[in-house]
Amino acid sequence: MLTEHFKDSLSTKCATFSLIEEGILRIRLLENSEIDLTESKAMQKISLEITKNKKFVALIDARVKVVVSKESREWGSSPEGQKNMVAQAIIVDSLANKLIGNFIIQFHKPIAKTKLFSDEISAMEWLKEQKQIF
Repeated sequence: MLTEHFKDSLSTKCATFSLIEEGILRIRLLENSEIDLTESKAMQKISLEITKNKKFVALIDARVKVVVSKESREWGSSPEGQKNMVAQAIIVDSLANKLIGNFIIQFHKPIAKTKLFSDEISAMEWLKEQKQIF
């Protein structure tokens, strides 16, 4: 597991955001969060602020229990909801989160390339490859 400490991070009620390096955003979801459309839009606003409204890839740590509303899933997979996001690596560690992640990928078909991972190192390697696209 990568353990990094970030001096600059921003948070919403459901996630913490920090820039790992230029163009790579870490989004750490918080335990027992309920992500609705309003929260998704707040999360996107922070993502664009931290990345200075430039293209980016996202490392999403989803190794916690969260509930994501249907509206949030739909909007979050749309071109508007994924503005400037080139790719997202979602880290999961439970069968339930893996099933939810696969459902979102297959059913909602996110605009950004999306892949599930069980560890941060593999996810970061893949994101660095995707980052080379832009």
